[in-house]
Amino acid sequence: MHRRLICDDQPPDFTLPDFKLSDVTMADACRVLEALGPMPGEALAALVDCGLSDAEIGQYFKLPHQVITTLREHWGIASTD
Repeated sequence: MHRRLICDDQPPDFTLPDFKLSDVTMADACRVLEALGPMPGEALAALVDCGLSDAEIGQYFKLPHQVITTLREHWGIASTD
């Protein structure tokens, strides 16, 4: 049986220019998990391995590129930018 996170309907604010992982709320985390799936680090690494930039990945998942950059750096995934 899979458990699904129940996220509130408030959209998170990823627009801060100095966004840090410590700024992530539970709603933000839900949005990232819903976008990248149950293994977000592996999904992000695969997309980077395919040559996609943070901006392209963010655009595809409708997440700001700052979020993608922050997560990629946090998980130690090298950039293609």
